[in-house]
Amino acid sequence: MSTGQVLVVECPPWIAEQIDMTYGHLGRSGPLKEETAKKYSHGWGFAGEAPDGVEDFLEMLTLVLSIPNPEHVDLTIALDWYYQPDDEDELKRTTAGYWINTTKHASQPTWSNSMNSRRLMIKALVLFINTHPLYRNATAIITAPGHKADGQSFGEVLAREVAAKVGIPFVETTSPGPRAQQKESPQDLTDMFTVQGQLSGDVIVLDDVFHTGGSASGAAAAAKRAGADRVFALTVARTIRR
Repeated sequence: MSTGQVLVVECPPWIAEQIDMTYGHLGRSGPLKEETAKKYSHGWGFAGEAPDGVEDFLEMLTLVLSIPNPEHVDLTIALDWYYQPDDEDELKRTTAGYWINTTKHASQPTWSNSMNSRRLMIKALVLFINTHPLYRNATAIITAPGHKADGQSFGEVLAREVAAKVGIPFVETTSPGPRAQQKESPQDLTDMFTVQGQLSGDVIVLDDVFHTGGSASGAAAAAKRAGADRVFALTVARTIRR
């Protein structure tokens, strides 16, 4: 970034789209000069100084995963991978993966390690929402109904807790009945879910894990049918797809 007027970054297009969504109203993206394009992929020019907080925002983006958007979703972020290779190329759980493993898959959810993981996971989600300039202005939080369609899936309970902590209304989303788990039998969920109320503005679809993006896509489609302008997906972790 130059002294106040130009922001240049090297990033994939879906991250550039996120920067443009956040700061595009204050500046204008445009082609880079030949020499600059050798090091950077995208640039924005501002009439005055670059927006306050832009450096902190870009630093935050290096600490999370910005994911190419599934259909109907305008922005997709996971706090981290579920697994990552170690120095010996063995897959090891990340901190986010550990949180999910010791809460969602816990044999004893009331044990101290499980309860602590849940607190840390919720704290991280709340901090992210409160920090990101787009997510913190959301008008509602929803989630994709679990495959049992009983309203009590891990993702649904998590989303309610996070919504209460962050102070954004939680709006229920339902499905007509049980279905196969998405990770085992991917389905087109575009018309599967119904939001129980009217939405407006930007809405967060919150869940625990991003697998294929099908659940986020289905929930986002339901949100837009209910009146949402844009939908931002947020998950704790993203799985590695082979």
